[in-house]
Amino acid sequence: MGDTHNDPTDHSRTAQPHAGIVMKDNFFWPGLVLLAVSMFGLIATAAAAAYRRYEWLSALMLIAVLGAVSGALWFVMENRRVSRLEVRWKAAHPRSGARRPR
Repeated sequence: MGDTHNDPTDHSRTAQPHAGIVMKDNFFWPGLVLLAVSMFGLIATAAAAAYRRYEWLSALMLIAVLGAVSGALWFVMENRRVSRLEVRWKAAHPRSGARRPR
C-alpha cells in the first residue's frame, strides 16, 4: 500500500477501508506503546502488592493509570485525524466508488 502517513485509508481495494488501520498507520504506534506501558504498570503493581512493597504501589499505579489514559487519548486523536483526512478525500473525489462508513 506504500506510504500511509498522509492518508491511511484504503479507498480502492476493500469494502472496509479502515480494516487493519492500527498496523498500517504508524501514528497509532505510540498509543500502542503507552498501553503496553500501562499493562506492565498493572503487572508491577500486582507484584509489588504481592511482595508487600507498599511504598511502590502509588507510583506504579500512577504509571498504569497515566499510560492507559494517554494511550486511549492518543487513539482518539489519531482516529479523528484519519476521519478528517477521509472527509477531505471524499470532498476531493465526489464520484468515487468508495462506500460511506456506517
